[in-house]
This record gives sequence, structure tokens and C-alpha cells, in this order.
Amino acid sequence: MRTKITLEDNGQDFLEFICNEEGMIVETQPFQGGIWNGAYIPIESPYMVKVGEECPVHNPPHIYYGFLKHKIEKIEQI
Repeated sequence: MRTKITLEDNGQDFLEFICNEEGMIVETQPFQGGIWNGAYIPIESPYMVKVGEECPVHNPPHIYYGFLKHKIEKIEQI
């Protein structure tokens, strides 16, 4: 099962991440898949990934266990 994380729209080029069971981003919509695909979101930690909170992400060498400035709008199992 995959997890779809929808972010609030602040004018950024990415609004949705599709993560596999381990939390790796496998698809980014509508743009920037080349940047975000392969990054990690700790979806197994419900205390870290919550609607209304900034999205945690690990994407070395640019972001080490950081947060996006965009809050999570919706989390769905697909």
C-alpha cells in the first residue's frame, strides 16, 4: 500500500508526494520529481507526520532530517 501526502499550496511546484511502504517518495506531482523522488518521509511515525504540521523529509545531501515549510493538508492510503 502506498501513502499519498498532499501539501498546502504556497505556490511551490510540488503538491503531492506518493510514498512506498518504507516512506520513500516514488512520485511527485505535478513537478520536481527529479528533486524529491528517492527522498524519505517517516510515514511510520504518526507523531511526526500529521495533518496541519510541516512535512518532515530526509533528502541528502540537501536536507538531513528536516522539515518543509509547507504543511500537510491530507494523508491518504492508496
